[in-house]
Amino acid sequence: MAKDYYEILGVARNAAEDDIKKAYRNLARKFHPDLHPDKKAEMEAKFKEINEAYGVLSDPKKRSDYDLTGSVGYEPGMGGGYPPPGGGVHFEDFGFGNIGGFEDVFSEIFGKGGRRGPRKGSDLEYSVTLDFLQAVKGAEVRIAVPRRGGSETITVKIPPGVKSGGRVRVPGKGEPGDGGPGDLYIITEVQPHRYFRRVDNDIYVDVPINIKEAVLGADIQVPTIDGMTTIKVPPGIRSGQKLRIKGKGVYGAGGRGDEYVIIQIAAQKAVDGRSKELIEEFSRINTYDPRKGLW
Repeated sequence: MAKDYYEILGVARNAAEDDIKKAYRNLARKFHPDLHPDKKAEMEAKFKEINEAYGVLSDPKKRSDYDLTGSVGYEPGMGGGYPPPGGGVHFEDFGFGNIGGFEDVFSEIFGKGGRRGPRKGSDLEYSVTLDFLQAVKGAEVRIAVPRRGGSETITVKIPPGVKSGGRVRVPGKGEPGDGGPGDLYIITEVQPHRYFRRVDNDIYVDVPINIKEAVLGADIQVPTIDGMTTIKVPPGIRSGQKLRIKGKGVYGAGGRGDEYVIIQIAAQKAVDGRSKELIEEFSRINTYDPRKGLW
């Protein structure tokens, strides 16, 4: 009686290639004879049957022939072997030749080349909250990493430019394992700054100026992530205009971004009588309607 390869792999007859590969991978992991030394002969027979089914259903031409006729025009080989986890993977024993699909699957199950060596320790994740300047400039933080054998306090270098949700890999600081320790991944959470804002690798900051500075221009001090610096405000500047400070943004792989100073003209809320007279006189001499022509 012809074998039902779909039933052997436990998939529907219209199963996609990925579903067939997934089913085979799960069954190969479950029934590999090396994993059942007490039932090796039984597992060899089961494992051979699973490989036979996968050898047909993973090949579009053979699968098409099988779907049409119930066979693929040849009998599987009688070698009776199975792919050994150590050394080469010999699928000729199943009558399918050296099929790359098997090698791909066994690489996923047993590692590259089908070998099962000592397992690397598990990776760990650890969340760290950084202030804005630590994140954009980089920092060193000391953390106590909890592990199964107890916590370890280590110093971690946070590279400049990290964002919230970023992952910083620390090699060899995960759980220990026979094949070496896993890695530690630092998950960063960045606190907002009270006046700096970050957009990609650029920094934005709102800077108020008074009416005299707006009309006549001025040299003013503004903050950057490196400290205060002086910029020139041109005469007649308007609220909302941006002044760029090149190279004062966030550190990144392609260099530093820029800082943008957003000008906000701040008018005094209360002035004395003489000041009002001067403002009125100024307006009479310098007639200007900023809304003219807007609507």
